[in-house]
Amino acid sequence: MKRTSLKKNSLGNEAGFTMIEILITISIFAVGMLAVASMQVSGIHGNATANALTGAAAWGADSLEQLLVKPYDNIDLDPGDHPEEIKGRYTISWSVTENDVMINSKTIRVKVSYSDRGKPRNVYLTYYKSNI
Repeated sequence: MKRTSLKKNSLGNEAGFTMIEILITISIFAVGMLAVASMQVSGIHGNATANALTGAAAWGADSLEQLLVKPYDNIDLDPGDHPEEIKGRYTISWSVTENDVMINSKTIRVKVSYSDRGKPRNVYLTYYKSNI
């Protein structure tokens, strides 16, 4: 009968990760985290731009609605350019032309200007008011 003996594993045969495997894993993880951080920065910039554009459109619509409820012969609806109005980071101005599209009508064009990350931006809203 043969005897079998159990031998202890030597250090070279132990199961586990080597230092090279761990370094490669950490490097891949770091590259992935840098990509995620870059996407996060892009997302923040995109949200800030969308927020500024939405604010400009809202102020423009508000100004246009205030002009539309005024009577046709109101001084704010006289033909020509009207003075700028500053609301926070937005500068709002409007111009009115008469009989441009059709007789007895006014074209109201509202311009909202603002700066987004150092670049000037504009939003325009146009409406036609008739004298009925």
